[in-house]
Amino acid sequence: MSEVPTCRVCGSDRIIKVLDMGDMPNANGLLLKEDLKEVRSYPLRYYWCSKCSFFQQVDQIPKEKLFSGFYTYQTGINTPVVEHFKRFAERMKDELGKRDFALVCASNDGTEIAALKEYGKFSKVIGVEPAGNLAGIANGNGLETINEFFSWNLGRKIATKYGNADLVIANNVFAHVPDPVDFLMGMKEVAGREGRISIEVHWLLPFLKEAQIETLYGEHYYVWSINSMRKIAERCGLVLSDVEVIEKQHGGSIRATFLAGGTEGDSVSRLIDKEVEEGILDRNRMEKLQEDADRRRKNFIEMVGKLKSEGKRIAIWTVPAKIATLLNFSGITVREIECAYDATPGKIGKYIPKAEIPIKDEAEIGIDMPDYLIVGAWNYIEFGREKLRWYLKRGGALVNPLTSEIIRS
Repeated sequence: MSEVPTCRVCGSDRIIKVLDMGDMPNANGLLLKEDLKEVRSYPLRYYWCSKCSFFQQVDQIPKEKLFSGFYTYQTGINTPVVEHFKRFAERMKDELGKRDFALVCASNDGTEIAALKEYGKFSKVIGVEPAGNLAGIANGNGLETINEFFSWNLGRKIATKYGNADLVIANNVFAHVPDPVDFLMGMKEVAGREGRISIEVHWLLPFLKEAQIETLYGEHYYVWSINSMRKIAERCGLVLSDVEVIEKQHGGSIRATFLAGGTEGDSVSRLIDKEVEEGILDRNRMEKLQEDADRRRKNFIEMVGKLKSEGKRIAIWTVPAKIATLLNFSGITVREIECAYDATPGKIGKYIPKAEIPIKDEAEIGIDMPDYLIVGAWNYIEFGREKLRWYLKRGGALVNPLTSEIIRS
């Protein structure tokens, strides 16, 4: 692990530790039963830059340990995300006059490549994906994917080989890159003077307001504020031309548009003013985050304990990385929660690290019929309510771990 004493965006040494969640295993590193005793944990601590408001890890698990080889999350399994990509592609078809070439950074299994080709009507779409299993799926489906980590150097090579792209996308990856300046400079190389850069990422404002601590794990090196987006744009010689709030994505996201020239859009200053009002640039407010995190942990422990004391059987539906963080931060294990259910083939039959909770096929929910299902992907709670309507009608209940809301038929 490396220690970086300065801010990853602005280079300032005015960084302050505001959250310590202890030692955590790799949240996406689901394990076979025989490997459970060999779990390695890493410190999960976050710092805040008082100069540019960037929320960041100082200790980082090397990217090669997190994303190379086999990666469990598969975009094509996540129905709401698939629909989100379709809508974005259709929007780009309407907004961009030229659609000869698009590049998708961290393209996963190729779902977004396919959407841009079919719904965005792009002539050529290329993905870059470091996980070998996912790049293999995409290439196997005829969706051209480069199996590498994206960087400035790779961006330069792509621009040399294919020319400049009309659209360069990084959706839900800009929190995962060790060197965001290098990454954005690579996108700039591919976009050239005329292309649009679009970055979608979890927003620090709703994270802070709701203490969404489970969205933090080893590969989430950062949570971005719009103010820090503006700072990195300036550092890379780009203009942050527009920011759009996407409330239903990942607990509250933003889509930031960068251009090589032009002027900053009104949305940028308006939303940064909102960040200022909510305390993102205030040290006292940021230092309350540890207190908020400890409160969330206490509430979750008490909720699970109460259900368990009543003799209820508790399980989990959907196993995103965030549920591993919440479980391990709270010390909840297979002693309290009997199993988890998921639809992703690469997750079924494995175990959540440290918590040692087995993951079963979600088709078995109807056979097992636990009394309560904690919704791991609470940001898709409404989708879960609809998909599991049959379970609710049979007397089951869903639990939103962010709000402690219990949903019945």
